[in-house]
Amino acid sequence: MYFDKSVVLPKFHRILKDNGHFAILFMAWLPEESEIAKTSEHLVLKYNPAWTGGRMARYELQEPPWCAGMFKAANMLTYDLPVHFTRESWHGRMKACRGIGASGLKESEIQKWEQEHWEYMQSLPKEFDILHYVSILDLEKI
Repeated sequence: MYFDKSVVLPKFHRILKDNGHFAILFMAWLPEESEIAKTSEHLVLKYNPAWTGGRMARYELQEPPWCAGMFKAANMLTYDLPVHFTRESWHGRMKACRGIGASGLKESEIQKWEQEHWEYMQSLPKEFDILHYVSILDLEKI
């Protein structure tokens, strides 16, 4: 989602040896399974209603259509992973998401979000886990 596949994939195809592999890793928190993630997402959406990076859920991993002609899915793996955070690290993780820090929001809006989210963080234990869904796609050059 972060790269122009029409540019990146031909480059990977060119530099990989025959039958060479590269892997794509994707991780997302599961807001329907973590009250902390859900509340944090609601605060992001309050300040940036156009954000499309939230509301993630598990999905069936499939070979993407953009692989055709260059790569085939050699292996596909998904699993759940509890990721450990402190209040500070979760706050920083949320600020870095495309909904806040990488969104183009005005600095004044980011500061308002930071204050409200940090106030919420104070109601939580100092450390906690957030369940993430992990998917790994191993692509082989054809």
